[in-house]
Amino acid sequence: MASEPRIPPALAGLIDAGRAFAEQAPSARVNLARLDGVVRPGIVPAAVRERAVAAVERASTATTTPLSGNEVERLLRNAWDDPVSRVLDDIDLDEPLAVRPHAQTHRAVLDGEPVAVKVARPRVVAAVRADLALIDMLAGPAAAAFPALDVRAVFGEVRERVMDELDFEHEGEIHRRVARGLRRFDGIEVARVNDELTTHDVHVSELLEGPTLADSHPNDPGKVARVLVRAFLGAPRTVGMVLANPRANDVVLLPDGGVGLIGPGAARAVPRSRVDEWIATLEALQARDEAAFGSALAAQGLLPADAGRAAYAIVEESLGPLLLMGGPTVLDDEALAAAGARALDRVDTIVGLVGQATPDPADLWPLRMLAQLAATLAPLGAEEDWLDLALAALRNGWR
Repeated sequence: MASEPRIPPALAGLIDAGRAFAEQAPSARVNLARLDGVVRPGIVPAAVRERAVAAVERASTATTTPLSGNEVERLLRNAWDDPVSRVLDDIDLDEPLAVRPHAQTHRAVLDGEPVAVKVARPRVVAAVRADLALIDMLAGPAAAAFPALDVRAVFGEVRERVMDELDFEHEGEIHRRVARGLRRFDGIEVARVNDELTTHDVHVSELLEGPTLADSHPNDPGKVARVLVRAFLGAPRTVGMVLANPRANDVVLLPDGGVGLIGPGAARAVPRSRVDEWIATLEALQARDEAAFGSALAAQGLLPADAGRAAYAIVEESLGPLLLMGGPTVLDDEALAAAGARALDRVDTIVGLVGQATPDPADLWPLRMLAQLAATLAPLGAEEDWLDLALAALRNGWR
């Protein structure tokens, strides 16, 4: 059996505080459950696999009991101030298309066309909003574990983005913006949003027909992988936003061989100057230029210049077999689990580096995007030059 990684005392204190927070804040289960499908047994390093996967599975089971058809109908009537039968041609209230911790989606028909109607789960939303007030209980332990980090600013960023994710009207605005940015390009389609019926608690969009990536393996996995990398890493350049929540069950394999996005999910605006800094960092990594890599991190305010050597060594050791081979490599669950295991072997050094880090709180979202995108791509088992593909997407968007 793989040994448990050594956890520095300050980080152990933060983990203990996080467990206490989870016990007091029911919404912690909601956020953990949203990792279902992302945290898979094959993708998690053996040292923490059993505990991590079990925690996500328990949270998912506890938070995804379906709303009844009567309750969904009542919620829709309240949102639209009209009986559902007067708004929609038809809706299947008995068999949801999807049941997520924060929302439930049903197939419906509007003006003769199929649509997806997503309804916020009201008790979950209320619990999350209430629990955000408790997050400050983690501030002390977080500051002890990461002394250079502006913990209050990070927590403020988390609160704001979580509230955005709970607001379907805000999601609809992001959805439309992303659809406009990608509409001219072959290979990808973003479901159209119905502006009139989308509210803070209900999201209505075109229903894209086809299996999701979570349910089916594409005929051309390499093509799907390239489209998704271009979409998610190209979005900062194309639409000025980081799309932070790529998930396999939001990707539809269309009958014509194209890729559909049910919705872009959580997003955060990013300035073009920040994208240029990311490009410089990856270019230095691709060139195996340790000094330039450290300088690029320092220019972003992520780490002091004298920490660059250690940061480069960690990236080279953990991600080198995936990104630095100078050609195509296979990205699959085994490769990600191995990268995670290599990183866990250096957990002391990583925690020491993070303790010196002073990132912009907005940098949380590209990190989330990269982690979830890798987890989404891994089941495809595609073979690409991933670093070169990522750089091309960041530089050019969809051009």
